[in-house]
Amino acid sequence: MKLKKTFLALFLLAAAMPARAGELDMLLDRLVDKNVLDPGEAQVIRVGTQEEVKKEISQQRNLELPMWIQTLKFRGDVRIRYQFNDNENKAYTQNRARYRLRFYVDAKVNDQVYTGFGFASGSSSDPRSTNQTFTDNFGKKNLYIDYVYMEYDPNENLSFTAGRNKNPLWTTSELLWDADTNPEGLSAKLTLPLNRNWQIFGNAGYFVLNEIAADPQDPGLLFAQPGVSWQDSDGVYDFKAGAALYGFDHVKGHAALSYRPSTGDGYQQANTVTGGKYRYSYNSISPELEVNANILNPVPVPLFSALGYNITYVGVYGNCVRAFDHGSNNTGWIGGLKIGQRKVEDAGQWQFGWSYRRLESDAWLDTYPDSDFYGGSTGIEGQKLQLSLGLLRDFALSTAWFNTKPISSMHTRERLFQADINLKF
Repeated sequence: MKLKKTFLALFLLAAAMPARAGELDMLLDRLVDKNVLDPGEAQVIRVGTQEEVKKEISQQRNLELPMWIQTLKFRGDVRIRYQFNDNENKAYTQNRARYRLRFYVDAKVNDQVYTGFGFASGSSSDPRSTNQTFTDNFGKKNLYIDYVYMEYDPNENLSFTAGRNKNPLWTTSELLWDADTNPEGLSAKLTLPLNRNWQIFGNAGYFVLNEIAADPQDPGLLFAQPGVSWQDSDGVYDFKAGAALYGFDHVKGHAALSYRPSTGDGYQQANTVTGGKYRYSYNSISPELEVNANILNPVPVPLFSALGYNITYVGVYGNCVRAFDHGSNNTGWIGGLKIGQRKVEDAGQWQFGWSYRRLESDAWLDTYPDSDFYGGSTGIEGQKLQLSLGLLRDFALSTAWFNTKPISSMHTRERLFQADINLKF
């Protein structure tokens, strides 16, 4: 009898897919009346069949929708900041409340093509800042196109991207590239696993720096970055290394580019410029390295272990740069460490970081480095301390302290403090 009921249940489940709910209920009621099934068994079949029907309907609807609708993703973040500037080149210190809003949309058009766009706040179109200061008697603020791109992936190891997108270069710090800078141009990315532990990668492309109708020699940047990564089989240690080669096109002898550090805010424009034009090309090489260790047995943090804070990660990193075509003030470097958790994404997670950097005046164009580090100037040195604390899921507090000074100039030191509340969605 049990075997008979099992076969009958299977038959009903198979037949129920095209049947209407009312017809199935009538059939089950008759089988209960004839004592073929008891009420409990009938209810199990009824619930199971309804779930199968819902699943089938959902699958059919998904097949009818374009892939970009099925894969559409919305995300973004909000940051509220207090910032204190003590720049000794100015007669006064500055206290500011600031905010940042970023909103992104991404989708998969088909199996090999992706697209996306995003908007970000900002007090101007400066590519190195998405901050908006609380000011102007409640006046409405601007929203800018932060990125827009198309990506083609011919296979799982290779991708091509065009548009305005996140920096395709792998970087360990903001020595050369501010994290808010989204370059415009073309890029390609290659990742090739060699075995379980080793992988090689490469990034290459061309950035458009300016377009001038009256000048056929528009400045641009050609780059290539080969690299390698390794991780041990136990998931404890890993490292990554790469070296970017930069070839600036039509920069030497060209008018200075937009968004250099603001002299009005007490910063310096240290690149060598003659008659308003760059003296050097800034072609350069920039090696990078990071080494990480995951601590499998968490180490309690003294005085804070009761709150759930411990150490599960330690990492060190470094980056240097050397410009080729001139022999003075042409180098830069940064070294730093991180301790705590590898990422701060949830309550109880934390990370402390420290770094020291030195970037000589003509080692790199002064339109790209971290704008919080002496206004993004070159010809500077100093240190940064940072602490991030996870308060809740995707909700964190972070603080940063910058103590910076020019290497050699009439300008003097700046101290900058930031306290942020960060929310991701």
